[in-house]
Amino acid sequence: MKKFLFLIIMISSLLSNSFAAELSISAAMGTRELISEIGNRFEKQTGNRVIFNFSSSGKLAKQIESGAPADVYISASKFWMDYLVKKGVVDKESALPFARTKLVLVVPKNSKVTSLEKAEKIAVGDKLAPVGKYALETLKNLGLYEKVKERLVFAPTVRQITIWVITGNADAGIIYYSDYLKFKDKLKLIEVFPESSHRPIMFYVGLVNFSQKKNLGKEFEEFLLSQDGKEFEKFGFFKVNEGR
Repeated sequence: MKKFLFLIIMISSLLSNSFAAELSISAAMGTRELISEIGNRFEKQTGNRVIFNFSSSGKLAKQIESGAPADVYISASKFWMDYLVKKGVVDKESALPFARTKLVLVVPKNSKVTSLEKAEKIAVGDKLAPVGKYALETLKNLGLYEKVKERLVFAPTVRQITIWVITGNADAGIIYYSDYLKFKDKLKLIEVFPESSHRPIMFYVGLVNFSQKKNLGKEFEEFLLSQDGKEFEKFGFFKVNEGR
């Protein structure tokens, strides 16, 4: 019996110590697949456990500002990254762009809708989701907002917009090209909006100042920035140089 208990204790000890440390990453929902893959690769290479928290950039920023545990913040919006920098929550020197993507209009795969004007219900992001700000900016700059504003429905994340379109709960949705690529077997791409119609869609990484693992966070940031551009492109992103 004693040998059995000793064995259980040893196994439990090995399992609890299987990771050198834990790194908490709060990342924009639109980066989920990319950051998950890079995070898992970092985990295997360093022996440190990576814990992910995916949601809208604004919601994550508010959570971190309120003291939610996070070591690294990844935002789909310069606004929310700058917001945390100004609040002293994210280290200014560490806040860097690392990827960009495009804004697109999608409909369900078998839909007969061929343009934004022909969609009765159009899903866009809400005020905390950067994808929503890009969408409204685009609609206004293209002179379409007044024509479609009564048909807009608002979702908390880009992933929710995608789900609504796939399930037919929305006739069309304005999402990132990276999200369309993940679900291209269930979506039809109608239009890639001109990049001149909105601010550049950049994704940023930054280190949380109150983190107790800033060295590990810095190691992850450097790992992320060192990835080959092809790794980004297979998820619909385009790598941005560190100094940009």
